[in-house]
Amino acid sequence: MRTFIATSSILLFSFSVAAQPANDPSYGQLVQQRCPGADIVKVQRADFDLLEVEYLCHGRKVEMGIHNGAVVYEESEGKPDTDAMLRIRRSLDKKYPGWLIDEVSLITAKDSTFVKAEVVLDGVEHNVYFTTTGRKFNPLSMLAAHGWSVEELAAVALPGAPYDLLKPDSIYTLPELLREVSDIALGGPNTVYCVQDELGAVFEFDLIAEAIINVHRFTDLGDFEGIAVNGDRITILRSDGKLYTLDCITGELVSEQHYTLPSLNYEGLFSNSNGDLFIVSKEAPVVGESNKRLIHRIHNNKQQLHRTLDATEVADAFARTYPTLAERNVRFSPSAAAVHPVTGQLYVLSASDRLLTVYDDTLRLVIPLPAALYYKPEGLAFHTNGDLLISNEGDKKGLVPANVMRFTYRE
Repeated sequence: MRTFIATSSILLFSFSVAAQPANDPSYGQLVQQRCPGADIVKVQRADFDLLEVEYLCHGRKVEMGIHNGAVVYEESEGKPDTDAMLRIRRSLDKKYPGWLIDEVSLITAKDSTFVKAEVVLDGVEHNVYFTTTGRKFNPLSMLAAHGWSVEELAAVALPGAPYDLLKPDSIYTLPELLREVSDIALGGPNTVYCVQDELGAVFEFDLIAEAIINVHRFTDLGDFEGIAVNGDRITILRSDGKLYTLDCITGELVSEQHYTLPSLNYEGLFSNSNGDLFIVSKEAPVVGESNKRLIHRIHNNKQQLHRTLDATEVADAFARTYPTLAERNVRFSPSAAAVHPVTGQLYVLSASDRLLTVYDDTLRLVIPLPAALYYKPEGLAFHTNGDLLISNEGDKKGLVPANVMRFTYRE
């Protein structure tokens, strides 16, 4: 278990790579300023308008991150001095026995430089970060320019909110295999079931040991976005509306059902005490109003529209409640949802906005989340006493590990 200690309001870029190459004339000038005659190898546009440029400088590979015409970071081949490498090797031998150091590089962000050590074991890769003197380094301290700071949100925190979402009671680090964790469901007092974007498997994760203790494979590759537990059944949502149901004990696939739904992308899945399942759309219906997000109820294998959420209502409520923060466009793209076991209210996460919304019959709360804590909040679950669990995906470069955070319910 890792107890959270409040730190500075450092914000993060998402380094996940988009498929389309960028077309930005300024990046070539920045590369040539740093290395005249450099050969640009690859250019990619990432999230939050971050441009990633890979180039060769006198035969040495360098990667540069650019945002709004300014260099955010540079990564290149290199090592710290001998004493620092000895400290790094000792630290890795203790924390990762049996793992081999595959590659060491230096990353410079703003005025600081740190070391990335890539270690491998049985084909699995993991990145570990150190200072240039060989001390363990937390890359969350990288400066970035997207999102709200902890200090900003502390100044506008809602009185009487059910959780202090700026101070997790515990943070549990997920392994590299769950870096793309897309949702969680409560398994027991100290365990959660996890599903990740690309693998057709349910991972049972022990929060105290911070280890995967069981894996239930149910299909091959896909885009798996939601998970819910109903009694002795686990149900997984594929983003196109297909549901897979497993037996909790044996892990065997019990059923699979594909529902034809009006939107193209679904990420939220939750259940109620009657055993009904609810599927939440991330986007508007193909035919219909662009501000609508639909929730369909699955009862006795039949679907029906249960509720409609309004993205415009969320944006308006956000602007009214937080006028000093409202310069950003709110899209409201639900990434997870769950029903509070004590109040019966519906909680909905929007990862792209870093917003948590709370509903009863109407929208009650819109809560912004700081990027320093919530890299990409994709999963949501509750303990029976009302304590809240939120999971975050990690970034594709391994700078930020995936995690699960726990928040005590304040009745």
